[in-house]
Amino acid sequence: MVSRPTLRIALQLAIAVGLAGAAAAQPPPAPPAPVPVEAAPKLTPPPKGASEEAPPIDVPTPAPIAAPPISEKEVAAAPPAPVDAKPAGVPVRRARYDVAVIEALDKVTAESLRFEAAVGRPIRYKSLVFTVKACERSAPEEAIDDSIAYLTIDSQPRPAPGRPPLAPRQSFKGWMYASSPGLHPLEHAVYDAWLITCRAAAPPIAPAR
Repeated sequence: MVSRPTLRIALQLAIAVGLAGAAAAQPPPAPPAPVPVEAAPKLTPPPKGASEEAPPIDVPTPAPIAAPPISEKEVAAAPPAPVDAKPAGVPVRRARYDVAVIEALDKVTAESLRFEAAVGRPIRYKSLVFTVKACERSAPEEAIDDSIAYLTIDSQPRPAPGRPPLAPRQSFKGWMYASSPGLHPLEHAVYDAWLITCRAAAPPIAPAR
């Protein structure tokens, strides 16, 4: 007697063999029919002298846009041409004074003294002799209000009693500027000096009667 599992396996094998035989008996499928391809149309060459470019496109020209009228209030008047207060090339004339106010400093003792030096008249401060040649104030049309003095400073110690005076040695010569003391300063180991201002000499006072 044959068991049920054996019969089931035999039945499955018979079915598989029958399917394989049926598939082998069928003829192979026919290949797909080729798709017909149309030939490209033959181009006719253009006649001689004809342009190969595309014909121009007629684009209409837009009409100009009219600007709105401008009123007289919107029109600004032209600025007036600058007028020089003084023609170019004319030298600036500065006012000249006859007294220079100078301040001197003894760097050893820290003693300072402000004094007046008349133009053309030597004046002594310790071992320095100041001689002012000119003293000017800037003109009104100049940008900076300044005082300028041209002077010489000689170093000449006082002579000892009974001895002839020593020859002076020049320590400074040139212009001093009151607004810029460091622009052209006195270079001395012991003393320093700078210009304060220029002024007119005071008129003489008449004696009281």
